[in-house]
Parts: sequence; structure tokens; C-alpha cells
Amino acid sequence: TPEAAGLPAFALDNLPLLDRLRRGTLAAKAEVCIERARLVTASLKKTEASVAPMQQRYAQAVKAFLSQKSAQFFDDNLLAGSTTSKPFGAPVYPELTGLTIWPELDTMSSRKKNPQIISAEEVSELNLEIFPYWLEESILEATRKREGNPPEMRLFEKIVFFLAGKAGTISHTVPCYRLVLEKGVNWLIAESRQRGAKAAGSGDIEAEEKTIFYDSMAVALEGIVAYAANLSRKAAQLAAVTKSEERRENLLAMATVCAQVPAKPARTFREAVNSLWLLQVAIHAENINMAISPGRLDQVLYPWYREEIDKGTLTVREALELVGCLWLKLNDNTNLVPETAEELFGGAGTVPAVTLGGVDAQGEDAVNELTYVMLKATELLRTRDPSVNARYHPEKNSETWLRRVAAVIRTTRSVPALYNDLAAIATLTNQGIALEHARDYAIIGCVELSAAGRSYDASSSIMLNLAAALELALYNGKRPVTGEAQIGPQSGDPKGFTSYAEFESAFRSQLSWLIARAVSLNEALGHTHQQKLPTPLLSALFEGPLDKGKDLVFGGALYNSSGATHIGFADVVDSLNAIEQTVFTEKRFTLGQILAGMKNDFSGKHTVIGAWLANKTPKYGTSHPVAVNNTTRLLRFLYDTYQGYVNYRGGRYRPAYWTMTNHAGQGKLAGALPSGRKAGKVFASGITPVSQAATSLPECLSVVGAIDPRHVPGGAAFNMKMAPVETEADFERFVAYIAAYLASGGLHVQFDLLTYETLLEAKAHPENYPDLLVRVSGYSAYFPDLNEPMKDEIITRTAYDTRSGKAIPLPASEQQGGTP
Repeated sequence: TPEAAGLPAFALDNLPLLDRLRRGTLAAKAEVCIERARLVTASLKKTEASVAPMQQRYAQAVKAFLSQKSAQFFDDNLLAGSTTSKPFGAPVYPELTGLTIWPELDTMSSRKKNPQIISAEEVSELNLEIFPYWLEESILEATRKREGNPPEMRLFEKIVFFLAGKAGTISHTVPCYRLVLEKGVNWLIAESRQRGAKAAGSGDIEAEEKTIFYDSMAVALEGIVAYAANLSRKAAQLAAVTKSEERRENLLAMATVCAQVPAKPARTFREAVNSLWLLQVAIHAENINMAISPGRLDQVLYPWYREEIDKGTLTVREALELVGCLWLKLNDNTNLVPETAEELFGGAGTVPAVTLGGVDAQGEDAVNELTYVMLKATELLRTRDPSVNARYHPEKNSETWLRRVAAVIRTTRSVPALYNDLAAIATLTNQGIALEHARDYAIIGCVELSAAGRSYDASSSIMLNLAAALELALYNGKRPVTGEAQIGPQSGDPKGFTSYAEFESAFRSQLSWLIARAVSLNEALGHTHQQKLPTPLLSALFEGPLDKGKDLVFGGALYNSSGATHIGFADVVDSLNAIEQTVFTEKRFTLGQILAGMKNDFSGKHTVIGAWLANKTPKYGTSHPVAVNNTTRLLRFLYDTYQGYVNYRGGRYRPAYWTMTNHAGQGKLAGALPSGRKAGKVFASGITPVSQAATSLPECLSVVGAIDPRHVPGGAAFNMKMAPVETEADFERFVAYIAAYLASGGLHVQFDLLTYETLLEAKAHPENYPDLLVRVSGYSAYFPDLNEPMKDEIITRTAYDTRSGKAIPLPASEQQGGTP
């Protein structure tokens, strides 16, 4: 228990190092880092005329970057290594979305929202040396050239239909660090060389491909060893000139640690933690810094913790400081975000997810003392990253664990998120994951489920706007926001439909068409990644590639999948409910009348119809049979449709329901909907009901909890806002609600324990709330960093009173619409 480990006694007041580091992290300003872009581009230019395969050229570029990467020691953190050359850096990946900042290089340092600082010298180097090389070599442009600028590419670029993740990242995954911690990178290099030599002797084409792969893996891994050696030397040099005895001792310790790991096996807890961090840093040499998730760290690092605690060479305090240092290191970088993307992604961190608790591969309780140490670090630091997730198995984990997780949420008001092991494991085994691997699942980024270190998931491949498909059905293949051009197939004039089945059929035809376009583009982008961006280093940190002799992007992992998440789920379900109930069951309105109301944004003479649709039709999140049926049917249709596709790596597509901040940005671009929602209003987040639609807390938890998790294999973000838990009686009710939701079968839930008043005050005076942490849709953000639509969505998100179990009415200033 936490008490047995002495954890309740620790606070930032008696952990001055963590307190100092945390304050520095919160005060840091984002700076653009071009170091990787410079070194990788220079290496690829140097080998441009080479006949060597791209796998080997890219491995050489990765090694060149890591070998020459600057060894930085910005503060007194106990761990050596940094993601970028800046204290808080936004690295440039020109082969992905880095080119999008080109038009903004002169303004991004001074923009009003989330500026990212860049020097005049760095601007000049990007303008003249780096970006020109990538004009036609980026993933997007190379795909466009090869595919002849296909229609799905142009559809993607309209923004309002779907987003294609592989244009910007292929990084959403959970590596396997345990093998390197146990055996070291040098062992892995030697193993790669040995297998490559064996393959070279067999002489067939497949053997040649394996030889290339093994050589690429070894070359890339050599870069990690070189970077650690550079850190060791630099730490020793700095120790020799520093005047602070405390800093000198820390630098000398880091010099010793980096001389050992990750090249050789970790011998101590500190070496294991620093080795893991250096591997996390190294992965970003290949993959953009988004949702590279360290996984089940309480399980991975526990053997070193236990051994040292038992021997008396490590104290709980020292372990807590090291974990806290790792948590803060995971905050040392952010995404490079052009101003135009702030509406879609503003305020997001890099979302490296850490997963705690649950059961082990044998199905037994996996909560250990280190689990509680890591939860304590989360409670004390209250930082945006890492995204901490707590697994709970109702039959195996103790009530003590659940109550401790609830207590941390009570303190932080937002983290960690909770996952139901029974639901998650059943979901993964339904996807063909072996039971012991499913039990060892970890979370990727926001909410995505992964067989950690074994499944290469690319879980953010597609972000599809369901409201776009709905509007295509309502306007016979057109979408007003894009003009009069025909976009989708002609599915019929809905004003002539005589049954709900006809309308649902039209909606499904448009949705199927849109999914097919998104999948087609993802496949094209995936093939470009195979040609231009292999991942030999990341492949070395997975189960499968070493035995198969095959890179992850060619299907080297034990399991392969692609993720497709959805925006506007609740708003679309509510619109389907309104059409079925009012048009075809009650015959209160015609579809023509609803469309006329939508065209006029339910204003003037259409106000009454808008109010009726908004207030008197069945809503998702309630037990109304129409709402439950449409929810189930839509989820099953999407599941069946996606599972019918096989991706370029041989895996299935998995539908998911998490939205980051896209539900705010996409909502601002959408017209009025049949649900009574007015134009430009933000959509509901994730799989959460529309604001104020589900007024009973127990009913809402029960209905969402009853969703079959097997039909959401990519994960789903269920965001709940409640009044702060103030008294012990409040806490008991809070725990009971969590337990009831999990008992109903719910897969995921996360909380904001905040009042309307606090959020309105924070919006009006952000300077007074710099570290106000809120849950968005799967990840956490500092409230002042969010764009205005996203702030409004969190403010107006339904808040529940745990004492009454009812929704708390919105403040009068935030209420929309009228009553019928």
C-alpha cells in the first residue's frame, strides 16, 4: 500500500529538486529545434547519389544525427539526455509536416497563441538549406507525385472530411524497452550483425532483403551508443568545472550511468530509468514526437526497483525523485504547430502515455510498490505529460488500488484516466491478440489499446468526420461548406424518402464511400513510408522484426493494425435520432422543414423547430430505445466496415472514438445539424454525449458503459465533468460511480473535477491559472493553452453533481437556444 511505502509523507515541499524542476518546466517557452532536420537532411544529401537501399541510407542518417546530437544538460535533472537541443523544444520533421511552418517562419515567434521561438539564423538555414531539399521529397508530396494527385488527396486537403495521419506521423505506438534494459544495445547490435551474416549466406532475394534490414538495424543502433558516450564525456567535462558540489556529484553520476547504459545492461534502478529515457529520445530520430508511449513502466522497471529496495541501496524517496525526473523529461518537447493548425490541435502536448496497474500476462494482480510510487509522482507534479493511465481489473485488483487512483484524480482534478481490464482484454483478444499479450496491454497516446511492444498500430492513421458523411446524405452528395460541387455519390434527395431505413441507407452509402477514400489515401501514404521512411531503430525495439528480418513498416511486428478515429459521433447519433423520431415516427416535421431550418441556422421562423429538435428528441447518453438502437447500429456498421479492410502491413483497420481538439475545430466548420445543433458550435468530444443531452449521471454512465467494447477496438475517450470532490462523503460517492461504470462494462473514463465558475474565471484571467490541467479528449492540456472553441467546449461540457446525480445547469451566459 502507499502507506507501507511511506508515500503519504512526500510533498513538493520536502522534495526541493522536483519542485525546482517542475517550476522550470512550467516556465519554459517553446523553441523550434532544427538540429535533427539539419543533420538528417545533410546525411541524405550526402548519400543521394548512392545505389544503397533507402533502409540503409535512412539508418545512416539516424546514426549521423544521434552521433552528432548535442549533449545538453539544461538543469539539475538526475537523468541525462534531451529530446532536442532546446530546454523545451519543438523539433522540425521536414519529411512529414515540417514544411507547413515555412510560410510562418517570420511570424511564429511572435504569434499571439502558443508562440514557438526561432532565431533569424535558424530561419535562414531552413529557408536556404533544409526545406528546399524536401519540396518534392516529403511524404505528402512524394505520394501526390506517385499517385497523380488522386481525388482522395484533394478531399483530405479540404480538411472538413478526414485527416490522414501518415502525412504527419507514423509514431503512435508502444515500443518494447525491457530487452535492451536487460541485455543492452551492444547485444542487440551483435545479434543483428550475426543474423545478417547468416542471411547473407543463403543467397535468395528474401535473404538479401533481410541482410539489408539487419545491417540497417545495427547501424541505427550504433547511433544510440554514440549519443550516450557523448553524454558521458560531456557530463564529466562539466563536473570538472562546476562550482556546486551537488551538481558536480550529479554530473559525475550521469557520466558513470551513460558509460554503462544503454550500451550495456542496466545494473541499478537509476541506470534502468536513464537507459529507458535515452531509448525514448533515440526513437525520435526516426519518428515524430507524437504519442511514442513508454508503456507499462511500473512493470518494465520493477525488477530493478525491487532488487535495490531489498538490498537497501535505493530508498523510496530516491526512487520517487528518479520517477519524477522521468516524468519531467517527458515534458521536454512539444509538437511543431503552425498557426493554422491551432484550431485543430491547439494545446496538445506530445502525449507519451504511461500505463499503470492492471493484471500481468498470467492474469494476476500486477499492482506493485513502484506502481504507487509512479502514481505519487503523477499526483505531485500535475504536468501535461506523460498521459498517465490506470488499469483496473474488478476481479483481480484491490479496492485499495481503485480508491488510490480516485484519490489522485480528486487531487489533480483530471488525471489519471481509468481503463477496465475486463473490457480491454476482451477487445484485444477479439482482434486476434493472444491472451497473454492482451493482458499485457498498454495505452498509446490518447486512449488507443496496444499489445505493448508487439503490435505496430499506427493508431492515428485516419481521423474521419462523421458529420461530413451525414451532411453528404442530407444534400445528396454535396456539403454546403465546400460549395456546390458534387463530392460524394448521389444517394437520393432525402426530401423524397418515405422511411427512416431509406435515409439510413443513404447515410451509410456516403459513410462507406468516405471511409473508402480515407483508407485508400492511408494505403498510398503507407507505401510511401515503405519507400522513403523505414524505421530500423524502432524495429529493433519490438518483438517480431528481429526474428522476421523485416522492418515494422513492412509488417515486421507480431501484430499489425491501422487506427481510424471519428469526430462528431454523439452529434451524428442525435441527428439520426431526431430524423427517425420526428420525421418518420411522429411525423411532426418533414425532412424538408428540417433542412430549411438548418439552412437558416434555426433562426427567425425556424427557431421553434430548432428548439424542439434540441430539447425534445432522443439523445445519446440516455436510455431512450431510439438513441440506444442508433448508437449500437452506427458502432456496429463502422466496426464491420473497417474490419473489412486489410492494410498494407497485413493487419485490420480498427475504429476508435477520440478526437483530441478536432471536435472543436471541425465543429466550427460545420453547418447546423438535424439534432438542433446550430452552425459553428463545437461537436461533443470522443464518445461523450452532447453537452446537456444526458442529465442523469447514473443513466449516462450505465448507457455508455453498456457499449460493446469489442466494437471500439481502437479505444474511446469518455469525458466526464463533475463538481470537485470536497468531502469524504463526496469521495465515497465518486468511487461508487467509478465502480458502477466499470461494473457496467465501460472501457474508459476520464474526469474533470471543475466547476463552471472556475473555468469561466480561468478563461477571463488565464494569468492566474497557468497550470490548470484539464482533460480534453484522451489527453491533458493546460487550459490557457487551448484555443477559444476548445475552452468553450470544456466550459459547456455537462457537469454533474455527485450528490444529486444530476446535471448542473449551465450558467445563463453560456446557455444556447430556447424551449419549444
